[in-house]
Amino acid sequence: MGHPEVWGPAGERLTIVGLTGGIASGKTEVDRELLRLGAFVVDADQVAREVVLSGTPTHQKLVQEFGDRILDSRGDIDRAALAALVFGKPDRLQLLNSITHPAIFSEMVKRVTSYADGLGGGKVPAAVLDAALIVDTGVSGVFDVLVVLTADEDARVKRLVESRKMIEDEARSRIASQVPDPKRVEMADIVIENNGTLEDLHLRVQELWQEIARRAATAYS
Repeated sequence: MGHPEVWGPAGERLTIVGLTGGIASGKTEVDRELLRLGAFVVDADQVAREVVLSGTPTHQKLVQEFGDRILDSRGDIDRAALAALVFGKPDRLQLLNSITHPAIFSEMVKRVTSYADGLGGGKVPAAVLDAALIVDTGVSGVFDVLVVLTADEDARVKRLVESRKMIEDEARSRIASQVPDPKRVEMADIVIENNGTLEDLHLRVQELWQEIARRAATAYS
């Protein structure tokens, strides 16, 4: 349990849960509900934003490799501009990932370690790591529990059009560029289908948290 060879000493004290799903499957809402329930959650996308802030080594490497065109007027990384440069270009995407993924992973380990060091006061010995590309990048095996969030393509397209102002063709292209849900489900320990109401999703997340807490208590009691 815990995979200390990956997560360090924290891996011997925590159940490490991976949460994944395709774009617009609802991971952000799952994170919110888990946090409300008292879970410790690390959002890889948020970490990814922080490790490329101006002045960081990762920011400097990205500018060196991709040029000033990936910067906005304030000198910060323009994520949309960077994504446009690598979308559909495997070599450029591989270069981007080789720069950002180690920095993201290192920061996630730091946060997991900090949580493990502060255990006590009734805290559940579990860490939930939300990352979209767990299955895509072949790292499912570093988690004790893998939770996969799924949703019908039409529902995901609707969310992307409404919340991210994408046109439908762009939304479907983004979905098609990722690993399909059946492949994620093959790797999953727990699957949550997000095709219903927000209340339905919250109920499933509450059940999920109870199961995580049970497994963590059994492993580290």
